[in-house]
Amino acid sequence: MVSLRALHAFALLARHGRAAQAADDLGVSPSALSHLLRKLESELGATLVLRDGRGLTLTEEGKRLALGLGDAFERIETAVDSFRRRGRTELRISTVSTFATRWLIPRLPDFQAVQPDVELLLSATTRVIDLDRENYDCAIRLGTGDWPGIEANLLWREHLAVAMAPRLLRAEAETPQDGLKGLRLLHSASRRDDWPKWLVHAGLKHADASSGMVLESRDLAIQAAVAGMGAVVIDRRFVALELSAGHLVMPDWPVMQLDTGYWFVRSPARPLSRPVSGFRDWLFATASRDADAGGSARPAP
Repeated sequence: MVSLRALHAFALLARHGRAAQAADDLGVSPSALSHLLRKLESELGATLVLRDGRGLTLTEEGKRLALGLGDAFERIETAVDSFRRRGRTELRISTVSTFATRWLIPRLPDFQAVQPDVELLLSATTRVIDLDRENYDCAIRLGTGDWPGIEANLLWREHLAVAMAPRLLRAEAETPQDGLKGLRLLHSASRRDDWPKWLVHAGLKHADASSGMVLESRDLAIQAAVAGMGAVVIDRRFVALELSAGHLVMPDWPVMQLDTGYWFVRSPARPLSRPVSGFRDWLFATASRDADAGGSARPAP
């Protein structure tokens, strides 16, 4: 009898094309995944995976097995998950990390107060999930909204504005160029273009435009700015708490409106359930209140 766990490991590798992602989904280390794949090859008497310095790729026999398996494990996962969810009102949401940690999670207690029977399952990921095939009810995506086959409603268009610790804002600086002089720019690894874009928009130059300190996420960049390590360029909504507490300030410098924004998305092929419609309505009402309360900056003309 072929090991189903080893077969599942192979199916995940075939689906993602990346050993790290397959191992993460299976909940094992990459070395354990490799062991399961070798076990499957031994049981089937065939070489399914090529191993080289670039990673793992499927052989012709591996591709044939993957084609035969199809989405069998995905359908099993969906069936089991639906069985587990019986009798409970769950809302499965996928979003990006910065939106989740800097905006959504601090406001979720308000949603739970108006929808106390809804059990939230929140996942933060950088990949674009398949809302038709994966078990998510809705998602918040960052982009331009042009995803085929997806119902997308714009929550807000993002902007870039400069924020820094109060002690770094020099009162004698009469222009943004003067204010930036000698100031370290903090970059997020996933948003390396933000500072260069803002500088071009503002007509300014800086030695750290494409260098400077790089942090893994925008959340870490914000924390570094609070610590006085430099200036960050960010959407005002993500630093609203730090601004109100006086940990950060935003000088009256140019604000750049971007083409990208945060969108509430769902599959039109799925029924619009009460939890999904309730979350959508709450989401837009909350974002609207934030805007009215000054939670967003006004782009410069």
